[in-house]
Amino acid sequence: MKREQIERAEKTLQRMLDWIARHDTRSAAVLGISLAMLGALSSSIPAPSHWTWPYGVALAASAVGFGFVLAELLRGQFPRFRATPSLFFFGTVAGLTLQEYQRQFGALDEDGYLEDLLTQCYTNSRILRSKFRSLKRSIIGLMFTALPWAAALGLGKGL
Repeated sequence: MKREQIERAEKTLQRMLDWIARHDTRSAAVLGISLAMLGALSSSIPAPSHWTWPYGVALAASAVGFGFVLAELLRGQFPRFRATPSLFFFGTVAGLTLQEYQRQFGALDEDGYLEDLLTQCYTNSRILRSKFRSLKRSIIGLMFTALPWAAALGLGKGL
């Protein structure tokens, strides 16, 4: 029975690690789109002496929107949690000497191994929730930023 639980926990942990990779891929896409939009906008900005109030408002709203999107993407890349030390977490392992890591890992029985796996699954679940919440906010922010961005592009061409 314990072996089955360990196998399930290992598969669960692997699925979570796969979801972290999916998040990072989606975040990279949102970042790429945001930077392309920002580049298009910045290349079309006329001299400030030609700005009108509507253009200035659209430009400012775009800047605030892109700032929000980039901040959320950054937050998703670096979630902050105080996790329980785990022999499955590189931060914990890197803080040990090789001999200490080998000793601790060798001392794990099935119960300790399962407990460490489940702790890491729980920690990764919290990290994933935080990452995907930030990604969702960044996508919603980008959708709301698209309107003032398009307005700023259109108004800027006429100046």
